[in-house]
Amino acid sequence: MNSESSFNYFEFIMLGMFIASWAVLEWQGRRLDRKRDAEKARLEAESRK
Repeated sequence: MNSESSFNYFEFIMLGMFIASWAVLEWQGRRLDRKRDAEKARLEAESRK
């Protein structure tokens, strides 16, 4: 194993970490969007009463 191949492993690890963090941010954003939409619908339903 030479230094070039270990650098390639490092690049793949960094790419994997970037993709994983992007996926987590997308998941959290969608979860918060659903939560906000549910709260908005609840407030609209209460104001109609």
